[in-house]
Amino acid sequence: MRCTSRALSIALALVLLLVGTNSSAYRYKHEVMPGETLRQIAKRYHITVRKLRKLNRLWGKRKTLRAFRKLRIVTSVPVRVRRRVRYIIRKKDTLSKIAERHRMKLWLLKRLNRGVLRRRKVLSVGRKLWVLAWGPKPTGSVKGLYQLETGPGFIVRNPQRSWGTFTAVMRIASVFADYSRYFPKAKPVKVWDLSKRGGGYLSPHVSHRRGRDVDIPYVLKAKYKTFRAANARNIDLRRSWFLIKRFVDSGDVKMVFIHYWLQRPLYRYAKQRGASKKYLQKVFQFPRGSRNNVGMIRHEPGHATHFHVRFKREKKRKPNS
Repeated sequence: MRCTSRALSIALALVLLLVGTNSSAYRYKHEVMPGETLRQIAKRYHITVRKLRKLNRLWGKRKTLRAFRKLRIVTSVPVRVRRRVRYIIRKKDTLSKIAERHRMKLWLLKRLNRGVLRRRKVLSVGRKLWVLAWGPKPTGSVKGLYQLETGPGFIVRNPQRSWGTFTAVMRIASVFADYSRYFPKAKPVKVWDLSKRGGGYLSPHVSHRRGRDVDIPYVLKAKYKTFRAANARNIDLRRSWFLIKRFVDSGDVKMVFIHYWLQRPLYRYAKQRGASKKYLQKVFQFPRGSRNNVGMIRHEPGHATHFHVRFKREKKRKPNS
């Protein structure tokens, strides 16, 4: 027996009172490699350069760091651990083969072993070299994730990658239910990746680890046989903006990533539809530049084919006494 969508919404809303997720802080010691910059290290751990400087008291304008210095890292995202280890040279080994085996640049391998390679031009079997070793990919350990299933207005592209927090799953279903009622003749939109069951690293994404991110393709005017990126000419502004606005206005969303030059037609369309200046300034990064950290809608490379919705963390709720 099927229950109505209203009854389902009420039931799931009651469950929301009991659901909570803990936000974890991951701490690492990062050993600086020759040639590494602050920007590269900050990007690897998904933190800002300012935060990296503050954690390690790195004042001044210097961008390069002393090799092999260890930095303190605190981040909300688990990353793959990398460390220096000793490698024993085998028969028929060459520097190129060793570098390829450990996924290193040849110049970096030479820099790490500058002293050894200066003294010996030929690699001797049994000698030791410094190489980089990578730990396992971060595994999922996020509790309280729910699987998003195909519903009115949308189709889940891959059920194994459709796990999200209660808020994310319910909000996605709610937005697309409105979409299907407002555009009854529209074809269902494919919802791309959220997270895998239990969270953790999800190739090829940098995020999508804790069930708070989802990728949704823009609605285009025409159906193409081949995969197309959206642009000012082929994007269906009415339907695409309907979805984006529903997410932005929900109160559950922290940020939406959209390519900067796609923000322009969406901004102009929203303005034509009567959006106030105050609302546009709050929501859009455009026209203040792609590096300006303002607005809920931000530029991020690689988002010309889809927009990325990041939901807020769910607060841990105290049980009623």
